[in-house]
Amino acid sequence: MISRYCLKCHGCGEVFVARLGLEPTCGTRFYLPCPHCGLPIGGSMSGTELQNHRVNIECQVLSGSASESPGMRVVTINPFVPSRYDADSFTPDGSFPTMTLLQALGQDTYMEFKSERDAALEAGQILWPKVRMLFQYYLQGNSDMFTRIAQQHFGVTWQPSTSHERTSVAYQAMGAATTVITGSTGTTSAKVIGRFSRKHLAAMERNKDHLLAFRRRGQSSVSLERDVFTELNRFVEHHESWELGLLGRFFEPGSKDTFDELVLYRDEFSLVRDLYQHGFELACKCLWPLVAAQNSVLRGNPDEFGDVHPDRVPEKQRPKNLDKFDKLSNAFKIAYVAQVPGWESFESLLNNRRRNTIGHATAHHDLQTGRIVSDESVSGMTYLDFLSEVLGVFEALSTLAQVLRASRVASSPDFDV
Repeated sequence: MISRYCLKCHGCGEVFVARLGLEPTCGTRFYLPCPHCGLPIGGSMSGTELQNHRVNIECQVLSGSASESPGMRVVTINPFVPSRYDADSFTPDGSFPTMTLLQALGQDTYMEFKSERDAALEAGQILWPKVRMLFQYYLQGNSDMFTRIAQQHFGVTWQPSTSHERTSVAYQAMGAATTVITGSTGTTSAKVIGRFSRKHLAAMERNKDHLLAFRRRGQSSVSLERDVFTELNRFVEHHESWELGLLGRFFEPGSKDTFDELVLYRDEFSLVRDLYQHGFELACKCLWPLVAAQNSVLRGNPDEFGDVHPDRVPEKQRPKNLDKFDKLSNAFKIAYVAQVPGWESFESLLNNRRRNTIGHATAHHDLQTGRIVSDESVSGMTYLDFLSEVLGVFEALSTLAQVLRASRVASSPDFDV
């Protein structure tokens, strides 16, 4: 839906018309540059139904269509779909949100994107609050309330009476929600978790060192578990601010070029970058179970790295055990995981070069071009590309939470190891 507003810039005092894209939202911040002087004018909207939808623009809003006059400058701003700033009709691309997506994706792909996007938003708003409640009772050790919530909201028909059973139920519920929020297009979570599970189970059957390592490290991962849940919860609470990163996974080769010319007029960079940075760091702390399982399967010991190392890791920094692996830079940790067939996706999900661009002290959202730029990357990236990177970190962190689950189950006091 497009609404027209006649605005008076609080800087230069000139009057212009803004075509503003509106969608149901719990809360979205946007901006629009004045077409006369370029001053960014902030705004926000909220409301999930038409009757309670509210728009606030931080300048004078002139009432009535009579405020418009022939020759008045018109701009198009949409915080939900990249838009063409100077548009004043339904064409060309970027002038109207639904047409823009249909033209870029095609009818069938657009419907797939819309289906996944709607399901993700619904999971964040309806399913996740139940997951959050269940996981909080799990972290508190409140087994009675944990069982009640599991039975009321997650279809558990039995009594999860042991610690490792509650761990499994809690993580299964979390995984059910994060899988829908991530979407199914372009994801590798199932492959990563499936291959890890097979390696982990095979290693436990062959030698006790593997299980002992997971038990020892699982016992020391209580705070990490809490941090991972807390960060995933922050991601979901602010899901609307980065959910459009899903769009990048539906582009056919060449179709994305259209969007590189358009701008997504969001004004939430600081919030989303904070999620990205914290999620990236936490995900890298959870990579060790993957490496441990690979070491155990290939060399019979989770601490044995052998002589196969990524080329980029200097010889003096190549780890000789898991404790040394923990001390590696994030880029080197990712390299060890990505060299394993089936886990190459972490090189993309946790792209260290992009992390340095986004996380650089000078990184900022250029409100004239709509790009994320820094001294390290003057050309930067589009805001839509930035959101795609954030989705990648969420996928990595939610996947690795399920990997971390193996160490938390192994460390359960139910097992006499």
